[in-house]
Amino acid sequence: MNVRWDAVVDRSAAAKLKAPPAAPCVIDRDADSIRLRVQLFGALAALSARQSVELALPAGVTVAALIEMLADQFGENFPTHVIDATGAKRRHCRLFVAGYPVEDLQTPLYPATEPTEIDIILLIAPEGG
Repeated sequence: MNVRWDAVVDRSAAAKLKAPPAAPCVIDRDADSIRLRVQLFGALAALSARQSVELALPAGVTVAALIEMLADQFGENFPTHVIDATGAKRRHCRLFVAGYPVEDLQTPLYPATEPTEIDIILLIAPEGG
């Protein structure tokens, strides 16, 4: 591990060592569909024989609608692992769209020139879930 001792004790030095943010994707305003690559991690990866799937969905679909649609790919119980009874994202689930964390499931997904990466991680208790 390449952590300097002064980066651990001096917060200003640690801030300099942070990785740069992910490059934003280029939005394709003329596209009427979205290409997505969904990958499952953590406890979700054990729920299905497949840990990733590629989809093409209509432009403007929300993250919540995507989660419901993934039931066709990963099993009818899949949404219950990600969304609670009130329709909110479960506290022990992490969602990333193109590398950016998403908390609001009503976030719309926009078409991009490349397939948009969606990472869904279900944490178990020792990991903070």
